[in-house]
Amino acid sequence: MKLLLYSWGSNNDGVLKKNLIVLGHEITDFKQKCTHYTRDMELASNMILKIRECGAEGVISFNYIPIVSMVCETLKIPYYSWVYDCPHFTLYSGSINSPVNHVGIFDAKMVDNLKKYGVNSAFYLPLAVDTDLFDGRIKQATAIERQRYSADVSFVGSLYSDVHDYYNSIFDSKTQEKVDSMILKQAFEYEKDYIEEAIKTGELLINQALDKMAELGLGLGEEYFADPIDILIPSVFDKHITVEERYSLMKKLAESSDQFDFKLYTGSDTDIKNYGRVDYYNEMPFVFANSKINLNVSLRSIKGGIPLRVLDIMACGGFVMTTPNEEIVNLFEDGKEIVIFNGVEDCFSKIKYYLENEDERLKIADNGLKAVKERFTYKNMINKLLFD
Repeated sequence: MKLLLYSWGSNNDGVLKKNLIVLGHEITDFKQKCTHYTRDMELASNMILKIRECGAEGVISFNYIPIVSMVCETLKIPYYSWVYDCPHFTLYSGSINSPVNHVGIFDAKMVDNLKKYGVNSAFYLPLAVDTDLFDGRIKQATAIERQRYSADVSFVGSLYSDVHDYYNSIFDSKTQEKVDSMILKQAFEYEKDYIEEAIKTGELLINQALDKMAELGLGLGEEYFADPIDILIPSVFDKHITVEERYSLMKKLAESSDQFDFKLYTGSDTDIKNYGRVDYYNEMPFVFANSKINLNVSLRSIKGGIPLRVLDIMACGGFVMTTPNEEIVNLFEDGKEIVIFNGVEDCFSKIKYYLENEDERLKIADNGLKAVKERFTYKNMINKLLFD
């Protein structure tokens, strides 16, 4: 198939292109910044010209870009989008149900939520990894690089320290006090959703927050159909829970230097000792391959998907300890391919155990690598996106 690959800056545009070509597809690149998801007419005009010039039979991209769907509908060709962000609010665009759309989403719960709105173009599609790419990079590591990125325990990711400004801007002090209490209660609690329950019962009144969001222009706009609460919960509540979980755990880990060597790699502003952001392809594989234990604390807005970080760690031959969600529990065997922890105390207990039981730890890491090689390949997922 002749496909136009729209590259907007995703880390994995190159690896997607490589694997599409390996599968026999003819790929033409199209790179242009999108200035407005639904109204960027310059992008639309240039893309139409490029499609006609190269004879593309369809367009493919990571994440769902409504203006690209509109271009494809105009030209009556399919648009294949592979969503790896959650929340990803462009999925609520009025264009989502266009007959040209084939929207693979890594979070099964997000697919279910869209179906409640009558969306039939979206389906569940896990993410993928290219283990050969990571393996080649890891083999290039020098002894100095292996030592620099070694650790007993590491975490790579954002602490979302900027989220407080957004959070503080829409709640008054009285409501915020109540929400703060619920956030602390919800942190590392996965069996019950206290915030959703409080909203449903009226214990937590959010009308003022919704009004404030509208006043500040934080809504999606008239081109979108989502209920404002679908924006408020993931972008404010879920994100703030993640802030609490990640910061509290990383802080305790950093304070435990007498027990193990912990390294935090983040671009976020923080008072925790920080080794800085790592480049996705040039440095991150060294961290995952040379850390005895790699942590994943999922964004709480990811209700039913496997975060790319988990797959990337496994693809580098790393050992993964992660917070749970439905798809992680369903698609990986706890204690065999991955290790799931529930809360700070459980995390510390399992860190101690697996640092002391190297053979078991290495076996789990090896099983994780085999799992992604067998079940999360670009070949498998691309074929599902294009042909299922």
